[in-house]
Amino acid sequence: MSVEYLSVVSLGPSGVPFTYGLDGRPVTLGEAAQLMESVEQRTLHKSDLRLATGELVTVRTLGLVFDPDAATDMVVAEGYRPPVWGTALYTPAPESALLEVLCTYRDPDEAVREHKEALGMIAVGTNEADADPSWAERLSWTGPGQ
Repeated sequence: MSVEYLSVVSLGPSGVPFTYGLDGRPVTLGEAAQLMESVEQRTLHKSDLRLATGELVTVRTLGLVFDPDAATDMVVAEGYRPPVWGTALYTPAPESALLEVLCTYRDPDEAVREHKEALGMIAVGTNEADADPSWAERLSWTGPGQ
């Protein structure tokens, strides 16, 4: 991969930028790669939470950098706002490995406002979007030392 390739804004099949910074503006692939290096740098808000299963997780509301819609061949309406912020479960530091993205948002302020609601949904083990009994059952992480 050439340096020139990393210094351009990449577009998805529908012509929408694929990578975004924390301010919601398109960034180059090089800038996106730098953002992805540090989950702390992308985190807008975080909380530690012990799941009913006993595992300790970190709930982060953060910039996701990549727009999943732009990667598809979908037609995007005028005024499109990418869902590049989200609330996700991570393993505790220092590992800080992504477990699952739970919610995505099109606005960073909305993401921060919804962080507390997402915590409540995780704590009681519900996901109103699909009425599953618990997100914890779908985690790929089995906890420390396992």
